Amino acid sequence: MKTIQKIVTACVFAAATLAAPLAMAHAKLTASNPTPGAVLETAPAEISLTFNEKVEQAFSTVTLTYTDGKVVETEKAKVDAANPAIVRLQTKGLTTGTYTVKWAVAGHDGHRRTGTFSFSVK
Repeated sequence: MKTIQKIVTACVFAAATLAAPLAMAHAKLTASNPTPGAVLETAPAEISLTFNEKVEQAFSTVTLTYTDGKVVETEKAKVDAANPAIVRLQTKGLTTGTYTVKWAVAGHDGHRRTGTFSFSVK
């Protein structure tokens, strides 16, 4: 009976050790331009989001909203072909005010991650 218990314990430990890196393998935002909380003199022509791993185009979205909560019309965000860890959103005609960037992406593991941050244009 003790031998079976040791084998089961060893198997559980091995499974937990092997699964740990997979649990941590979600796409995480590592950088953005503009940065969260930035106050810009001029409106950006593009918002770029950099993640710690490649993200899937089919499951990646970026929405930009104005101070009043109204969604800013933009083209669909695109994953950079040269570096699939970067998502780019082209922006046109942004005016003075505060904007909120809401993003949602899925990495190669298929888990969807979301986040928001704001920046302002003087």
